[in-house]
Amino acid sequence: MSSSRARVRVRVSALGPDGGATRLNRTTQGRQRAAESEDAHHAFDELLHRDSSSIYDLNRALSDVARDSPAVAVSLFNRMVARAKVTPNLCTYSIVIGCCSRVGQLDLAFATVGRVIRTGWRVDTITFSPLLKGLCVHDRTTEAMDIALRRMPDLGCTPNVFSYNILLKGLCDVNTSQQALDLLHIMADDSRGGCPPNVMSYNTVINGLLREGQVDKAYCLFDEMLDQGISPNIVTYSSIIATLSKSQAMDKAIEVLTRMLKNGFMPDCVTYTSFVHGYCSSGKPKEAIAILKKMRRSGVEPNVVTYTTLMDYLCKSGRSMEAREVFDSMVKRGHKPTIATYATLLHGYAAEGSLVEMHHLLDVMVCDLSAVWILLLSPALLA
Repeated sequence: MSSSRARVRVRVSALGPDGGATRLNRTTQGRQRAAESEDAHHAFDELLHRDSSSIYDLNRALSDVARDSPAVAVSLFNRMVARAKVTPNLCTYSIVIGCCSRVGQLDLAFATVGRVIRTGWRVDTITFSPLLKGLCVHDRTTEAMDIALRRMPDLGCTPNVFSYNILLKGLCDVNTSQQALDLLHIMADDSRGGCPPNVMSYNTVINGLLREGQVDKAYCLFDEMLDQGISPNIVTYSSIIATLSKSQAMDKAIEVLTRMLKNGFMPDCVTYTSFVHGYCSSGKPKEAIAILKKMRRSGVEPNVVTYTTLMDYLCKSGRSMEAREVFDSMVKRGHKPTIATYATLLHGYAAEGSLVEMHHLLDVMVCDLSAVWILLLSPALLA
């Protein structure tokens, strides 16, 4: 291989699996958000200096700033209090609590909640929700549980399903899905004055159990969900099918797909791709190709991940020529290969010693990605 091609491969690797497009998008989006945040900051300053500004207008402007610059929003709140022209209300304090929680200043968040209580306002779940979320994000889920299950009721503020869902996610994020499952059952227990879980509650715990490899428990919870009269959504079905497919339990995955279709949900590209992956992992390429054809018949277009998954199996099985046919079919249907797609096929050729095909594919790859390199290596973008 020539030195120029070697340099090309190094550059492609540095750009990442999508040729650097993600980095370009992130840069553009970041600049746009920064401009919007600065505009919101100026809008708040103008409102603050007007005698006629209402707390509603100030809250809306403060919320706009808080979306991308929570620390700045807290600073603006302090200026607002110092001017004392407009008195903050419960909504204002909720925004500040959310900002403090997001930047990890949980002591300030607690202090703000205390200030709300001392002011005499009746606190609600919206006030506590950002604090609960902040505690869970910063691995203080036990404290969040104590606040939701003990302190909030003491203040006459009963946790709602949204509060519980924050706790469920917090427990699942630290791999304590069994505790989340216990809490879910407490929610559903009418004798305890529980708060009936919704589809998001079940999805959260099912996903947590699946991530911890507790497939049987997750499947039982899926059945329980149906018994409770709560209809699963596309997220529920897709999560279970994906995990069953990874576990090569394709018969169970087909069962879930059958239920999914019976309940009026059409599988999407992600769902079908899980089946392709599962059948390939199980050494059943014919079934994987059949799924690919079924997708197209159903009006669901496979994406690059679907094609690359099938190509990866074929290449690892010493069938890189068939993988190239899949590659050509993908390109013909208008899909742009990623670096991962090219790498899969190149590894297949290399394993079989097909050096001529490797060189031809590298030439295609260079032509395909050269425009992206020109953009990303432009001095204007690096400024």
